Amino acid sequence: MNIVQLKKLQYEEVAKCTRCGFCLPNCPTYAVLRSEAFTPRGRNAITRAVIEGRLELSQELAESIFTCLGCGACTKACFPAVNTKDSVFSDRACLTEIKAHPKIFEKLSEALNEYHNISEDDNEDRAEWQEYLKDVPGEFLEKDQADIVYFVGCVASFFPMAQKIPADFATIMYHAGLDFTILGGDEWCCGFPLIGAGMPEKMVELKNHNLEKLKSVGAKKAVFSCPSCLHTWKHLYDTDIELLHASQLIDGLVKQKKLDLKPLDLKVTYHDPCDLGRNTGVFEEPREVIKSIPGIEFVELPNNRNMSVCCGGGGNVEMVAPDLSAAIARRKIEEILSTGANTVISSCQQCLRTIVTSARRQNIELNAMDLTQLVMKSLSQK
Repeated sequence: MNIVQLKKLQYEEVAKCTRCGFCLPNCPTYAVLRSEAFTPRGRNAITRAVIEGRLELSQELAESIFTCLGCGACTKACFPAVNTKDSVFSDRACLTEIKAHPKIFEKLSEALNEYHNISEDDNEDRAEWQEYLKDVPGEFLEKDQADIVYFVGCVASFFPMAQKIPADFATIMYHAGLDFTILGGDEWCCGFPLIGAGMPEKMVELKNHNLEKLKSVGAKKAVFSCPSCLHTWKHLYDTDIELLHASQLIDGLVKQKKLDLKPLDLKVTYHDPCDLGRNTGVFEEPREVIKSIPGIEFVELPNNRNMSVCCGGGGNVEMVAPDLSAAIARRKIEEILSTGANTVISSCQQCLRTIVTSARRQNIELNAMDLTQLVMKSLSQK
């Protein structure tokens, strides 16, 4: 994307910014860095100045533009609802075009091109999480045709900390009698990390491949436990197939009385993932599932739903500014602990990985689990 395209796409949007400052208290990067350049209005001002020719695109701008989490909280606090996130991602594409992007994104691009996943693992090992399955026949997950495709995502496929999430979700679907399958090694990264890296054109091959593989299965639905994968498919893929998050599917199963949920003695709170809640609009289904489990005491975080605070794991920020990502995660943990809950539930493996990793590094005892793990824990009670 060049500056001419940027002018067409973004000028009217950033010009809506009145610099009122209502975005400041809701921006996680500003809460840590306390610098105007790292505020939503500061980033909008930079974009406008570049478009108007008062500022040159340069390496010096990259730090501000590439430390945005893309969480979207600023837009929800903004009276004219300036879509700063999309402007920032367009800025990233411009900076990448002039080679002013963080060089780590070159490695990311190469990994996705060669391995089709973010971790540089053999993509044929995408289904190694099946080792955590206990009573689901392996052939049940390797159908050529099925009503539902479970798109697992890179983090849950390859990061050991998250691999129990797909195992638990697959078990839940199996016991509910659903006809589903996975793509295994034929599943490629959804491409969202390339959007955050300012390389949207490089996700086209990934997108086309995934669409073709899904079509070959003849599925009527695709279900995701990764909010960023769901968000990418909903907004950047062209498909008529019904797209659902795991929490939405499970909520439906609970309401249809297809799951026998047993009591759990837990006091829990729920963290809304940015790409699931604020950016896709899924708020109530995870809460309905939690509240349907007998014995659970549920308390809301002070900042919830549209005003949920990002965990620090979004927008590829962890790659370019790990200390900033960790500081944002610490603030999130403090908010969680303030509720008095002994467990935090989320519906995003990246959120859980970020929060749990930060808690361990600070020697903070924090019980965190995915919604699928909570449901599986209830189903497993004698």
